[in-house]
Amino acid sequence: MSRTLRKAVENAKQKKESEINLVEEGIAHLEEVPELFILHNLTKLCLSHNKITELPPEIVELRSLEYLNLFNNHLEDLPSTISALPRLRELNLALNRLCELPRGFGSFPALEILDLTYNNLVSSSFSANFTYLGGCLRALYMGDNDLKHFPPHIDKFTLLEVLVLRDNAIVEVPKELGKCIKLKTLHLQGNQIMAVPVEFGRLKVFGEQRSFRLGDNPLLPSLAEKVKAGNVKIFFDFLKTEEYNL
Repeated sequence: MSRTLRKAVENAKQKKESEINLVEEGIAHLEEVPELFILHNLTKLCLSHNKITELPPEIVELRSLEYLNLFNNHLEDLPSTISALPRLRELNLALNRLCELPRGFGSFPALEILDLTYNNLVSSSFSANFTYLGGCLRALYMGDNDLKHFPPHIDKFTLLEVLVLRDNAIVEVPKELGKCIKLKTLHLQGNQIMAVPVEFGRLKVFGEQRSFRLGDNPLLPSLAEKVKAGNVKIFFDFLKTEEYNL
């Protein structure tokens, strides 16, 4: 409810608080509380599990914002101004109704963690400059969408440590993924992948505190056997053998 948000904004203003957490409060219309967007010292805004249908372009006025959580709302699109937030490091937009990303979405100067899980995004949803995020992004979650391809120019995302593209409709793994050598977590299960390029073998997503998943794909028998065995290192060693010849 707007009353709850208005009260939280007033408290934050009076007490100079840097965080607002309003979860499951039935909030639907942020524009009804314009005072929110003059809280220039706000660093964290958590509005998950609400009923927000629109994110006002004035969100860009929160120039100190580092963490924005809009998980489980009713967003169908985003303002292009969102990517101008200068200090935003973590953005959670999972479980919304997004079909496309706004123009210039890749312009975030400091974004490290982006969660777009459980939306309606397709491969054409990416903005033209999405690749620019490769200069700062460490974790990208895009599971449970309708993607048929990897994000464009994945080789530019050399800082990625986490990439989750599970439960989409991806058919092909680009050989350029082999350049993302900092990956520690790679989840590709539940797609339409039959094979992976030999360059895939450069990745080190096995071992302690690392996670690799490729199950529930129509893999070639030789690959499916290794995945089913559950030994990730054996799978990656197999990619380097002469027997594995694509």
